[in-house]
Amino acid sequence: MESHVWAIALALAAASLLCAGCTAPAESGASDDAARVEMLSLLGGMQGAVTGNLTAIDRAAAETAAGLESAGLSGPRAEALLDGALAVDPSVYSAIVVARNGTVTAARPAGIGLVGSNLGEQAVVREVFDRKAPVMSDLFPLAEGGYAATIECPVFSPDEKMIGLVSVAFLPDRLVGGHAEATVKGTPYTVMAAQSGGRVLYDADPEEIGKETFNESLYADFPEVLDTARSFSDNWSGHAAYSFYDTGFGGVVRKEAYWTTVGLHGTEWRLVIIRPLV
Repeated sequence: MESHVWAIALALAAASLLCAGCTAPAESGASDDAARVEMLSLLGGMQGAVTGNLTAIDRAAAETAAGLESAGLSGPRAEALLDGALAVDPSVYSAIVVARNGTVTAARPAGIGLVGSNLGEQAVVREVFDRKAPVMSDLFPLAEGGYAATIECPVFSPDEKMIGLVSVAFLPDRLVGGHAEATVKGTPYTVMAAQSGGRVLYDADPEEIGKETFNESLYADFPEVLDTARSFSDNWSGHAAYSFYDTGFGGVVRKEAYWTTVGLHGTEWRLVIIRPLV
């Protein structure tokens, strides 16, 4: 848990540094209440939109798995089903079929070159085979750069034996980013998204995506950041105010953040909206 707290503190502090100075802060007084209402409204809208995208990808994985029962785990019919999953959302990166022995039997797009590879030792593959139920993975790095997550769904034979799985990989930063950018455009707010354990899924600064470690001494003088990180890790939704350095590590500035949660199959993402305070 302590490593998660440090990781979340990094994510919140990075978002604070990015937000500082980007737009004029909200005025104090009655306008604070209006800003908070606006923040919660924007956060709720973003939660619904991101949930909608995740649900669509999950449904596509389930429908593909159901179709493979009759189409088989390889060949043109299987590939056509995978193509349908690829088209469900702009964030979808690839769709593959993994047989019960761990071997990839079909993959789209064709150029990803995974057919014949054995993925049986991947933790998420083993989890699907053990649970015989859908799973959403944590973030993982791609060989060509960037980060992805997967939604994986078991495939059953007509006699209800599990014969493999469908894995639909997507880019969380692309999925969240489009909604985040539209949500805060023209406002003094910034958005970040992270796993409940702290790894950054989306940030307006692409360099922050995927990070979860940092120099802990940076936060020695900012216990509020760590308190916020603990609350963030433990609570499905919440609010916090904290102080941290301004852009360029100049003066100390005050921030407040609201967060909520989206996710599937037991995997949780925190969506956070942050604003500068006077």
